[in-house]
Amino acid sequence: MSIFKSGSIRGKYGTEWDRETAYRIGYHLVALLNAKRVVIGRDGRLSSIEIFEALTEGLLRAGCSVTDIGMIDTPGVPFANITHGFDCGIMITASHNPPEYNGLKISGENALVISRHNGLLKLEENIKEAPGKFVPGGSRNVLNIIPGYLEKIETYKVGIGNLRCIVDCSNGMGSVLVHRIVKDLPGEYTIINDNIDGNFPAHGPNPTIESSLSEIKNQVLNNSADLGICFDGDGDRTIFIDEKGEWVSPDLIIALLGLYYFKHFPEKKGDADGVLYDARSTNSISDFIKALGGKSYICSTGHTAMQEGLPVLNGIYGGELPGHYYYRDFFNLDNGWIPFLQVQAILSLEKKSFSELITEINRYYFSGEINFSVPDGEIVIDKLKKKYSTGSQTFLDGVRVDFDDWWFLVRMANTEPVLRLVVEGKDLLTLEHKVEELKSFIYLSGGSDHLS
Repeated sequence: MSIFKSGSIRGKYGTEWDRETAYRIGYHLVALLNAKRVVIGRDGRLSSIEIFEALTEGLLRAGCSVTDIGMIDTPGVPFANITHGFDCGIMITASHNPPEYNGLKISGENALVISRHNGLLKLEENIKEAPGKFVPGGSRNVLNIIPGYLEKIETYKVGIGNLRCIVDCSNGMGSVLVHRIVKDLPGEYTIINDNIDGNFPAHGPNPTIESSLSEIKNQVLNNSADLGICFDGDGDRTIFIDEKGEWVSPDLIIALLGLYYFKHFPEKKGDADGVLYDARSTNSISDFIKALGGKSYICSTGHTAMQEGLPVLNGIYGGELPGHYYYRDFFNLDNGWIPFLQVQAILSLEKKSFSELITEINRYYFSGEINFSVPDGEIVIDKLKKKYSTGSQTFLDGVRVDFDDWWFLVRMANTEPVLRLVVEGKDLLTLEHKVEELKSFIYLSGGSDHLS
């Protein structure tokens, strides 16, 4: 399977790609993006330094200047790209994947995400050719972006009261800034797994997997904390735990953030009134944002959809079910620190418990993501479209079919032959009935259970 995914490069390092691959990517990227100046950040994975050196060699061979910003969370790279006027930004990371993986997240001028649609497909073809002649003019530089990056993040520190908070950095990139961000906040912070370790010894770097959250849930309960916050491996996703030690679905956080802009800090939204969310997310978002006086829009999944959709739809912010949150005030890109601070401000100003606020927002029953191995997922999806043709169908990300009292969405995974299903109902009985109905139909159409 190719390491060139829909929006990034990712695979097992040493088997699916290696130093030579990274070297060729660096060399051919220069011509592809007409890049003269490239900024590179990296995570703490064991192979990240080797990949950095190979990438740099390729970029220098093509005559490009390379600026190293060291270990940083993924959103730090587009921050550097835009604020310092680079032609290209590269983050060396495999995000939430296991330790044996590594990868590259590449952005062009103004931090435009480079995907298969605007460059990765061509790059995959180009690296079949060995690097050409040496081009003079390249240079190696070092840049400390942390002071400027912190200054940007700290504009969201307002409104935070004396909370008791558990923060899990997952031995990843949240560790780089966490102590500096919380040091002058009034609350009590217990920070765990804040030593950077590419083996991820405490738990895996994916905070949406239940086993990754067991420690922070216990810490929240044992410390009578108001909330817990867990970052993924590269620090661009933020997962929240309420005071009862329960996981809070990120789509409900999308709705919750509306209180920040429409109630407590309307001056921060300016004349914008839109909130974007991906098609897998609960209808509670649209209900809650409408009640606050805003507008909500369903969009397709991925950085590009948010990056392009926020300015077009007069959006303030947007979010996705896996825990990415995007902001107009952060170049229409995602950042994990902004919701980290905003949720604390909301809890402080509302003077209600986390679970109480979420209960007020959540009016539906949601299945979570159910996965099926399928030999040909598109055939199954076509059958579902025909069977449920009386519903309102949208095609932003797979197929979403809406009825009066329930909806479902099916889509194929980007990297494996897996069909992903989510279902939501207005009551628990409807949800359970429709989940079983859809599962039976998918089994009859050739699908089988798949554990993600």
